Amino acid sequence: MGNDRQRFSGVVVPIVNPCKEDDRPDWEALERNAQRLLTPQIQGFYINGGTGDAASLTRQERLDIAAYMVKAAKSAGKLAIVHVGQTTLREAVLLAEQAMTLGADAVASIPPRKGWPQVAAYYRTLAATGAPTFVYDIPGMTGMTPGMPELRTLLEIPGVVGLKLSDWNVFLACCIRREFPDTIIYSGFDEMLVPGLLYGADGCIGTWINLLPKTYAAIYRRVCAGRINEILPLMRRFTTFLAVCNVRPPLNTFESLMLAKGYAARCFRNPSAWDPNEIDSRTTDLLCRTVDELEADAGRLMENEERPAVQSQRQEDAAATF
Repeated sequence: MGNDRQRFSGVVVPIVNPCKEDDRPDWEALERNAQRLLTPQIQGFYINGGTGDAASLTRQERLDIAAYMVKAAKSAGKLAIVHVGQTTLREAVLLAEQAMTLGADAVASIPPRKGWPQVAAYYRTLAATGAPTFVYDIPGMTGMTPGMPELRTLLEIPGVVGLKLSDWNVFLACCIRREFPDTIIYSGFDEMLVPGLLYGADGCIGTWINLLPKTYAAIYRRVCAGRINEILPLMRRFTTFLAVCNVRPPLNTFESLMLAKGYAARCFRNPSAWDPNEIDSRTTDLLCRTVDELEADAGRLMENEERPAVQSQRQEDAAATF
């Protein structure tokens, strides 16, 4: 499993699934974004997740998108993790089986809104397909706030290899790392990127990577190398940018910037509260310039730099003190 941690560690993009005005997939935009993000700084793709608007896709659309994205990822030597949740258990099993047939590295799923015994049964069924399975802790969406007793029940299931932690309680990452040293942990909240990594996460899966892949990669590399002081100015500008974007509904701001950058006309399907004119052009231009500046500075930081080990000795020593 140690090798699995190294293979899965890094910046993983929860790629958007752009759509046309009739809500059908915009295949040209999807392909352009996939090619744009297939860079050395990116470890792989998280396919058909929440950022990919999976709950608004038909079964066939999910199957078709997974077929394209897994092939694109594997052809480039990248990870492919397919999210199969936000549907019935039968559908999730079908999607998981298809993902593994395609050659995906793992599947992930948001849990059903059930009691914890039923949630554990759900993940046991997914893992029984033979697919390495990631649990997804996201209390803001599920309404369930697990502690270590609940997470322990899930992480002890054979075939469950990791967790995506989209929880403000990032201390859970430290607790999981101490008790499950081989488990793969992804930090899921963009705002908690650095705290998540410092508390033991192996990598990150966050919506804004679609716009700022180099920024995430630069921060990830410096934190893992134990050189966080070198990244503090970039990190502070990045979190200030997120704070500004959160003045409005953040996904609306994200969608506006994806449009302004020419990456997608629309990211999320109807019914949608997004108004492309919600943000005035001056603010949009300012935010786009900030994205460009962050990416340019991050690119300079990574020039001629080798990718660090999964975790620095400093991180391992810090974790051992708990």
